[in-house]
Amino acid sequence: MSYLIFVAASGILLVSFLLATWLETRQGVRLFARPRRKLDKQVARVSYVVMHIDWAAFFAHVVQSAAERIAHDVVHTTLLIVRATERTLTRVIRSLRERVAISAPDEKPVEGSQLIATIVRFRKNLRREKKEGN
Repeated sequence: MSYLIFVAASGILLVSFLLATWLETRQGVRLFARPRRKLDKQVARVSYVVMHIDWAAFFAHVVQSAAERIAHDVVHTTLLIVRATERTLTRVIRSLRERVAISAPDEKPVEGSQLIATIVRFRKNLRREKKEGN
């Protein structure tokens, strides 16, 4: 049934084209002159562009851009996974350290590094000297 619709539509279009052509020749005037002229200009412009484009370079650029985008997305997703894993491991380590601290409170506290101890001593000396100077 659908093929009959397509055949009928094709027939109607053919008859209307022949009728329009007959009217244009008989009257010597082009039907829908302004829109057809605009359409002709656009078709000429598209035709010029299509004929003068370096299609190989264009498709190479498109493929390169797509590959760059895919690589960027893969790296971004990998970074998100690494960050999520880092957060999870940080939480696990924190909970393990808290358990150790709770289960062994009698041990003496761990001292900081030698650098921090030196900095603290230096600041105390500066404060003491500042107070003595005033």
